[in-house]
Amino acid sequence: MKALILTLLLIISSCEQQAEKKKTTKTETKETVEKITESNFTILPFDQSWHWVFKNVKPTELTQTEIDEIELILEKVITENNQNQKENLKKHNEKYPKYQWKETGFELDLNKGYYRQYVPVINENGEKEVWINFFCSTMKDNWKTDLVMVHDGGNCFFNIKVNLTKKNYSDLRINGSA
Repeated sequence: MKALILTLLLIISSCEQQAEKKKTTKTETKETVEKITESNFTILPFDQSWHWVFKNVKPTELTQTEIDEIELILEKVITENNQNQKENLKKHNEKYPKYQWKETGFELDLNKGYYRQYVPVINENGEKEVWINFFCSTMKDNWKTDLVMVHDGGNCFFNIKVNLTKKNYSDLRINGSA
C-alpha cells in the first residue's frame, strides 16, 4: 500500500513539473514574438524560390536565445571583416600613394542600426542555419514580408549565413558601390 501511494505521488509530482515546463515555454515564445515585432528585424519563412540562398533545406523557427547567439557570432564577423579591410586599405595606400583612401567602403558597423531579415532553415545535415539580410533603410513598406534585394549600395547592404549548430559563419557578401 505504501509503495502504491508513493508511486502515485511521484506520478502527480511529475505531471505538475511537466505542466510548469509547458507554461514556461509558452511564456518564452510569447516574449520572443513581442521582441521581434517591436524591433528592426523580422523572421521570414524560407521560400523554395530563394534557391540561391539555400538548397535542400526545410524552414524552421528562431528563438530569442538563438538570436542572441547570432549576435555573438556577428561580433566575430565584424571584427574579422574590419581587420581584413584595414589590411586592404594599408596595401592600397602603399601601392597608390597619390590616391589615398580613408576606407575601403566594405567596413561594417552594426551600430549603424541596420534593418535585418532572418531566414532560418534546417540543412540537409540536420544543422540549423540562418541567412541574414542587412540594410540601412526600409525603402519598401513590405520589408517584413518580402526579401529586400538591391544592387550596389555599398556597406549599407550585406548578408551572411550563420550556422547555429556549428557556431560559425560563411558567405559574407557586402554590396559594391556603383
